[in-house]
Amino acid sequence: MAENENTATSNYFTFALGSGNFALPVTSVKEVLNYEQISSVPKSLPYLKGVMNIRGTVVTVMDLRIMFGFEPVKPIEKNSIIVTEINQSSGHTLTVGILSDSVHVVTPLEIIPADTADYGVMPNRQEFISCVGKLDDKFILVLDLEKILESINAELEAITI
Repeated sequence: MAENENTATSNYFTFALGSGNFALPVTSVKEVLNYEQISSVPKSLPYLKGVMNIRGTVVTVMDLRIMFGFEPVKPIEKNSIIVTEINQSSGHTLTVGILSDSVHVVTPLEIIPADTADYGVMPNRQEFISCVGKLDDKFILVLDLEKILESINAELEAITI
């Protein structure tokens, strides 16, 4: 595949949420687990499913399908959990689990320029997409985990005020 000055190719971890195809920078993904029991946290946001213990560390598990307005395509027990590390602007690294309907592969994506920042998806959630990649004939939205975390923190602060 020839690159030109308007496109670049990088490696990404691809996965599905509902009917959408998404990706994360491969450096953000720590591991992928089969579904394990999640302990609910009372009065949490609907897309914060709870916490789980991963080798002695308590990890928050998010269901981005709910956050993005997608219908789950299979029962929660049949999902995978993508364990990610998010580098925060404060310099701290936060480990978070993301439920996914299916995980695909680590693959190079051709990052393509877009004329608009909304990409025609997820009203009021455009900031969650850092760029659009292309794999064969499919477009894949690359998520910005730091922006997602900032949004969650803002929602939590609004609730506690």
